[in-house]
Amino acid sequence: MSRENVEIVRRWNAAYNRRDFETLLELTDPDIEFRSIFVGIESVFRGHDGLRAYFDGIESAYARFEIPPERFFDAGAAVLVKCRIEWRGNESGAEGTMPMAVAAWLKAGRVFHLESYPDLSDGLEAVGLSEQDARTDS
Repeated sequence: MSRENVEIVRRWNAAYNRRDFETLLELTDPDIEFRSIFVGIESVFRGHDGLRAYFDGIESAYARFEIPPERFFDAGAAVLVKCRIEWRGNESGAEGTMPMAVAAWLKAGRVFHLESYPDLSDGLEAVGLSEQDARTDS
């Protein structure tokens, strides 16, 4: 099942970057809890309405906001994504990039908990993987 979970998270990430809400909602449990860190602020979003509120906030603040994946780590019931945030502000036009890790926990083929971390080591710890696992997993 975990290889299947990696594929689901790949699809979720691609839909996120396309802003394909229909696919996102299909792949997301209605009771999702999403803990996001960006711009130095931690926020918690719950349910499909919370997910929509998260994207509304992004759309109002950023002309571009993407999270390109670099590597996926299979942790069984969870998948960790080593990634980065790339953005351009709506008003300022300022651009930036920041490394990040996102952990997605799944049940019944849907993402039910997402949490982002400022660096890979925090994400690895959250999903129960070691630094050694990160060097050998692909």
